[in-house]
Amino acid sequence: MKRIVNTGLAWLLFAAPLGYADCAADLSVADAQKAYKDGTTLEAQGQLWDAINKYEIAQGYVCEDGGNPIAKQALSKAIALGSKQGALQEQKGNLFKDGKAAGAFQWYEKGAKFSSADKVLIAALKKNPTDIQLSAFAQEHFKNRADESFKSNRQTALELAGDYTLDAAFDPYVVSLPPSNIARLLDSYQAVLPDAYLQSLAKLEQQNDAIKPGDIAAAMNVQQAATQFQKQWKTDRIEDIEDLFSDAQAWTQQIRDYKQAEALRSKIDQARLSHADRLSKSYNSTVKLLESAFLFYRQLDKEAQLKALEQKASAYADQAMAAAHYERAGNLYRLINDYEKEQQARAKLDEQTEQLAKDAQMGSAAQIAEMQKMYSDPKKIQELQKQAQEMQKQIQAQQHKGTSTEYQKETDDLEDELGL
Repeated sequence: MKRIVNTGLAWLLFAAPLGYADCAADLSVADAQKAYKDGTTLEAQGQLWDAINKYEIAQGYVCEDGGNPIAKQALSKAIALGSKQGALQEQKGNLFKDGKAAGAFQWYEKGAKFSSADKVLIAALKKNPTDIQLSAFAQEHFKNRADESFKSNRQTALELAGDYTLDAAFDPYVVSLPPSNIARLLDSYQAVLPDAYLQSLAKLEQQNDAIKPGDIAAAMNVQQAATQFQKQWKTDRIEDIEDLFSDAQAWTQQIRDYKQAEALRSKIDQARLSHADRLSKSYNSTVKLLESAFLFYRQLDKEAQLKALEQKASAYADQAMAAAHYERAGNLYRLINDYEKEQQARAKLDEQTEQLAKDAQMGSAAQIAEMQKMYSDPKKIQELQKQAQEMQKQIQAQQHKGTSTEYQKETDDLEDELGL
């Protein structure tokens, strides 16, 4: 008998939880009541965003009989708070912003004012139609809005906050953003990378390659030219073009129609190929531009163009080696993945640099020896003293001629400079 009772008790213990086994509750009734109470406290303290989040939690689904007794109260609080703060932020122009400094959209959405939320989201997009992240959010937002389940899952909210109808103009506008942005980016190609930039860059590289080892004056001239180039163009236009194509490709991910997305990807690929062909044809002796051409040919798997360009680059690299332009040669060999020849060029460059350092040391030693010789010669010292005395007499004569403060300052500065 004892055994039978124990078995029955065991069945009862396991039976109770099985009643809720298929119930995926958000929280318990006690949790919901606590969240609601916390929300009212936070609202009274002026912590409004935290408050509306608590009201949202308090509306969660519970498994207990009778459902969530506090859900409607929490929803009513959220509607009132979301409507008021949403309108306030909309008036300020803060249309869309995550976090505690929430925008109008976030407030309206939390407050079940769905039509108002849609309206300010579209306004935010029209204010900044090139914002790819905002557009991505809007694509999903309006796709979900159009789904039948949106209204059926929010019947209570729509009863309290007012019915919702999706504006027929909103989704088509959002859908139009990706293709229009792709067109904008591709149309800007020539403005981003004009011929003037490419010609200036090619000329600058030629000047740099023409510097003879140890020619400091030529190196300084090229440095000045590089500074002027940077001042004129501000940004690296080759990097800008790579970003342009990358951004265009990213926009295709938001296009819902598969065939349209594929057609636009093909159009972008054609633009990338045209870019590589342009550099390969007209600027194939400039390392930086060659590198960009190689990049896009490889991305597009253009084997024929790659082979032809590699042959040109190899010939230029061999010419650079013969002319002792080892840095240029190494860079060109790197582009065609000829690592053995690249290492040879780098080794030659290191030898060249070491020799220049030795020559500079020998030159400095010779100058020091010449100065020591000069200052150990009594006749040379007398000659220098005589020159200093003559200069001092000239300064004194000029002082008698001019009495202005400015003139006196100039002569004083001259004396200081001469150490007299």
